[in-house]
Amino acid sequence: MRSILLTIIGSLLAAGLALAGELKLVDGRAVLGEPVKIGGGVVTWKSTGQPEQAIPLDQIVCLDIFPFPARSLSEAWTDLELTDGTTLRAAKAGFRSGQVGIDLVGGGQIELPVKTVANVLFQAQREEWRKDWTTRLAQRRRRDVLAVLRQEAVNALEGTLGETDAEGKTILFTPSGTDRTVPVPLANIHGLIFERLPDASLAPVIGRVTDAGGSVWLASEFSLEGGKWKVKTSGGLTREYASGTGPSRIDLSRGKVAYLSDLKWMRVTDPLAADPFRFRAGPTLDKNLDLGPIRMGGTTYAKGLALAATTEVEYDLGGEYRDFRLMAGFDDAVSGGGPVVLRIEGDGKELLRQTLARQGRRVSVPIVVPVKDVRRLTITVEPASADDVVYGHHVHLGDARLTR
Repeated sequence: MRSILLTIIGSLLAAGLALAGELKLVDGRAVLGEPVKIGGGVVTWKSTGQPEQAIPLDQIVCLDIFPFPARSLSEAWTDLELTDGTTLRAAKAGFRSGQVGIDLVGGGQIELPVKTVANVLFQAQREEWRKDWTTRLAQRRRRDVLAVLRQEAVNALEGTLGETDAEGKTILFTPSGTDRTVPVPLANIHGLIFERLPDASLAPVIGRVTDAGGSVWLASEFSLEGGKWKVKTSGGLTREYASGTGPSRIDLSRGKVAYLSDLKWMRVTDPLAADPFRFRAGPTLDKNLDLGPIRMGGTTYAKGLALAATTEVEYDLGGEYRDFRLMAGFDDAVSGGGPVVLRIEGDGKELLRQTLARQGRRVSVPIVVPVKDVRRLTITVEPASADDVVYGHHVHLGDARLTR
């Protein structure tokens, strides 16, 4: 009886999730519902109790279709990044004679030529190894890399990677500075980096499609028809999902939205930056001034900036954006602060002057500033009074983003 009840509850929850998706628009609005059809540059979206509406893809920032399922702590996987930037999360990956067979986490199988693989990280479920691997991928090199683990330490060797054997047990490797090629057991390998030339034949990417298994497909095309999803990557790989399954998220922000914390500022000035009694001058990116998550009014923001009073930051927008949107206020976890004045200028003209003060512990206000044709965007945070003590005065800019 208990198992039947749990099954019924699970079914009801699943049914409830069917319309739990969210579509985020360039203008900042969010619409709950689910996609019914996608094709021809348009998403047909259905909200509960509302007629279907057709929304052009160029007006959409992101589609959150259903929540990512929780993964078991004991689950292991391999991450394979392809030459077009797609990252496949594999429950199993077997290399044989120039091909790699992949059993995807979440279901599905794919076979690819090894020449389309840019790098491989085995046992990628460990966060510290993924972070280390990302750092290694960013380093300059001229040759392939073979990495092995020795007592939990990564030992990376440069050289030339060759073919795998027919049984998929070893891969040939010639270390740099030698002419000796040796077969290395794949079971002993932590990761592989293939030094590939850029591929000029790649199609333009229109979105990042993340599925329930954690694979991220850099898509040049995607569609939904009759409940079935189809995704085509920039490199030409096609992924079809069975009816009732599909992507968890489609990020279409590329070229439409630029988060301020991802841009390089032209200039930062702070007359008190050298003050030895200053806690932290900032700006801090995607963190509060305690270097923790930005949280204002009970909401956590993955993107944003933290600015101490007397800070001025300038960005070069090149006249490419229409709006600057953000939540401004004081972080829930950072004491003190306010009243302060937040000023935003465009090409030397004041676009916004707003005084922020704590009213209790949680303060955040939405701000939208038109920035059409603005080339230089300047953000200034200063005490509300010139005689005010500036220690503890700060502003956090949550979800600060520029839209085209």
